This record gives sequence, C-alpha cells and structure tokens, in this order.
Amino acid sequence: MKTDKEVYKIFTAYPKYLFNCADIRNRTSYTMESVTLKEFERRTDGILKPNNPKEPTYIMEFQAQNDDNIYHRLIMEMALFAMTHPNCKVRGILIFLDQDKDPKTNPWHSLSKTKQKFLRIVYMKDYIKDLEKQQPKHPLVAVFKPLFEKNLEILKTHSRIWYQNITNSRLPKAAKENFQKAFTNWLLVRFPKLNYEEVIKMIETLPDLEETLAYQQLVSIGKKLGEKTGEKRGEKRGEKRGEKRGIKVALIGQQKFMLKEIKRFETMNKKGEIDEVVFKKLCAPIRKELKKVKDQIKTMINELSEQKKSRPISKRS
Repeated sequence: MKTDKEVYKIFTAYPKYLFNCADIRNRTSYTMESVTLKEFERRTDGILKPNNPKEPTYIMEFQAQNDDNIYHRLIMEMALFAMTHPNCKVRGILIFLDQDKDPKTNPWHSLSKTKQKFLRIVYMKDYIKDLEKQQPKHPLVAVFKPLFEKNLEILKTHSRIWYQNITNSRLPKAAKENFQKAFTNWLLVRFPKLNYEEVIKMIETLPDLEETLAYQQLVSIGKKLGEKTGEKRGEKRGEKRGEKRGIKVALIGQQKFMLKEIKRFETMNKKGEIDEVVFKKLCAPIRKELKKVKDQIKTMINELSEQKKSRPISKRS
C-alpha cells in the first residue's frame, strides 16, 4: 500500500500532530512542504520550516517498506539543506510504519540517542496504539485505522464510527478534509473490489429524509398515483391525496431504516465491538430523527383521515 502521499497530506494539513508524534515541543508555528534537493534530484517527504528563523528546521522522511538506505538518504538531505542554509539549525524526523522497518543504521541511528536529539525516530503503529489508549476518538487514531486494522470485517463495520471521529473532531476545516480523503483513499486500497460509491456508502452518516433517493422516488410514485386518481375523479384533491400517501410511505420506509440502524448498533454493543458510550452517541441522533419521523407519520395519517371524512358522498342513481 502506498502511504507516503497520504501521510504527507495528513501532516502538511496539521503539522502539530507530527511534532506530537516525535515528542517535540515547538516554540513557534511551522509550515510543511515537500522540496526537491537539486543536487540529488530527490524530493523530500517533508520539510518543516519555522516562522521564527532561530528555531530548527526539520527534515522528515516516512518509511513504510524495508529500506537499508533510509538513514543515509535522510542524513544526506539534512547535510545538503544545512549547506544551502548555513544559518539554519537542521534536525531530522524519521517515521517508520512499525519497528520492523527500522534498519537502525549506525552511526546515524545513534543521533536519536544524543541529548540534543538531532534525529527523532517514530514508530507510527506503536504511537497510535498508545494514543488510542489515552484518546480513543483522536482523529489521528481514526485516520490510520485503514492501515493498522488487519481484520477487514472489523474495518468494514467500524469505518463509519472512525470516519465520524474525524468529522466531529476540532480540526480546522482544511485539515479535516485532508484526513477524510486519506481515510477514504486507504479504505479503497484495503477493499479493492469495492468502487468509490460503495466505500462512501460504508462510511456515510444517516442522510436527511428529503435528501434520500428512496424518499424522492416514493414521492414521485405518490404524485403519479395522485395524478391518475385525479384524472379518474376529475378533481385536484385526488392528486394531493396520492402525493400525501406517497410521502407517508416514504416516511414509513425511513422509519424502518432507522430502526434497523439502531438494531445494528445494539448488536455491535452486545458483541463488545463498541462500548456503551459510543453506542449511545451513535443512536442519539437517529432516535431524535426517528421521533420527528413518527410525529410526521402521525400528522399525515390524521390529515388523510380528515380529508376522507370531509369528502362528499357521491349519490348513486
């Protein structure tokens, strides 16, 4: 799975998380960009530049595959950047997807053990695992789930919850969108037999009633039934009654859908796939919407009943 591009997007969108991973307490704000070092004709995974020139610049490389030369390349990039920016303090951040990918090449690996911490090494899987214990709803935990969750069934079942953790986070809008895109793209890789629409369906939230295709189709059917009824009876009331009946059918369909969703979350809760807190938060908006739908159905039934009572009785000859 190609991960570099998505990881770059995630940390470019919100560099603060990269510093958290590397246990760096930055004293100024940073921007991250990818730069081509012309002497090597090589593009770095990311360079974090400080707004305060007195603070260090960080060269980042992310490694998801086995590569015995990763330390050599990063050190060369750091050295070259230092040569072209003589007044700049240069540090390195080397992120491995997991510990097995780290060749621990010396003498460069030993730079991570110095007091000055010229090189920071991060094992992403371990970091995310520890972070999840402390903050299970953290957006960084959620966005990396398609990479680290081995069980495809669990990934498929929980993807909506994790996607919502990103959506409901306090990330800035642009950062949130990058996290969502990375999450979706990684899901597409993990489920190669699913197309984009099917993956989106996996993670989508409960849609508003009037936006659902089923609702629109049923209302359309109701209108057509009403038109036919109106033609037969020579009145507009037939069309309106037919349309209202179609809307009532749509509301009942939406009610069944929401009850099915609640039952699905209840099953997940019983199996221990989601805890009680998550279960309540997932069901709360659905139950709120369900009450509104029930009230609408009740109102619609009363209106149709009143119309039926007020309908003039035709006299038979």
